[in-house]
Amino acid sequence: MNALLSNPFKERLRKGEVQIGLWLSSTTAYMAEIAATSGYDWLLIDGEHAPNTIQDLYHQLQAVAPYASQPVIRPVEGSKPLIKQVLDIGAQTLLIPDGRYCRTGTSGGVCHALSSLR
Repeated sequence: MNALLSNPFKERLRKGEVQIGLWLSSTTAYMAEIAATSGYDWLLIDGEHAPNTIQDLYHQLQAVAPYASQPVIRPVEGSKPLIKQVLDIGAQTLLIPDGRYCRTGTSGGVCHALSSLR
């Protein structure tokens, strides 16, 4: 078995291909599955501005798994424990909120998240 899973979303980004996606602010797997059947290349499942729990994110990942749309998870914040949980439920692609922290040099946000993954 290959140690690394393929990620069609990231592969297409590397190639510079245009992709069309949809931002999901719902907490239901039903809505995620409907969106996954609509032909989008990617679906961003928002945990920052939608009241998604880890369980909600997990169920939405399960709902879109059989379809070609690639899920992107935006967790509520970039703490190490939360990122580990999101990765443990099967997310391959994350959008970490609050990138401004890297530019201002304060702790937290994307910089903290990246150091968590090293």
